[in-house]
Amino acid sequence: MKSVFYIFIQLGIISSISGQNHWLVPGSKWTYEFGSMVGYGLTRLEVMQQDTIFGTKHVKKILSTTIYINTGIINSPVDTFTEISYAFEENQIVYGYEPNWFENWNVLYDFNKNVGDTLQYMYFGGWSPSPFVVDSTGTIEINGNSLSFQDIIFPDLFEPGEMSKIRVIEGLGSINSFFFHSHTIIQPFDFPTYSFRCYEDPDIGLINLSHDQVDCDFIEGISASHTASILKTTVVPNPATDDVFVHTDLQGIHKILVVDIVGKVRIVEYADAHEPMKINISELENGIFFILGEDKAGGILLREKISKVGN
Repeated sequence: MKSVFYIFIQLGIISSISGQNHWLVPGSKWTYEFGSMVGYGLTRLEVMQQDTIFGTKHVKKILSTTIYINTGIINSPVDTFTEISYAFEENQIVYGYEPNWFENWNVLYDFNKNVGDTLQYMYFGGWSPSPFVVDSTGTIEINGNSLSFQDIIFPDLFEPGEMSKIRVIEGLGSINSFFFHSHTIIQPFDFPTYSFRCYEDPDIGLINLSHDQVDCDFIEGISASHTASILKTTVVPNPATDDVFVHTDLQGIHKILVVDIVGKVRIVEYADAHEPMKINISELENGIFFILGEDKAGGILLREKISKVGN
């Protein structure tokens, strides 16, 4: 089974049954990095301290703050915008409501589901595949806390007959997509790709899931010592089947990494004097990947997204 969306975390899997851990602890924060064909940046969710009332229910207000750079505009200003969403947990089912996306409450996560159960409410927008089925369950230990998880499988969008997998952790939600599923749009090229970077709450503490362990607030081109290279770099062809060529006028690139959507390094190529740099991706499965250019100190000089299609 191919796990395009499956993330491997070096956390010990334990056999004891965890106690119920509540979701949406006030002060909880999720940080996601995202990229699209027109921009990139960070989105942070934070559970606010004050509840609000919908009908007869006390629900949590979640502040979403997005910092965004439009790569289609030279010297684009940094835009910041905020939204308020709502969620509550009841009997290990998490419900969410986003006024700018849907008019009703939606089930986001259900930890009453067992292996083999279908999650009929799962929807990732765009060309979202179905069905979503609980493939396995268990517990993991994170920072001394025992948390339940579900591994959920669904049909691979790019290769018929194959299955992809995501992991959902109690209290955190999906660690392979956005907490609110509506923001995770699955279609080949024009969607925002969200990568789970960090989670923090007063009970569990900080968890950093970024593939290169950068700071939670790091944004390439804003907080990096190297400025953004997006306007100075092209990768062609894109989408590609066999070879891609990296054209850049940046100096000092030591190696090129091809990283999958969940942060695993799949290809490493050391740069030479030739321009453009050629990378063979024929052995990769179809899907979305990132090309990173590093200097000898490990600093990121370029970051580009590519689509692998066909064989």
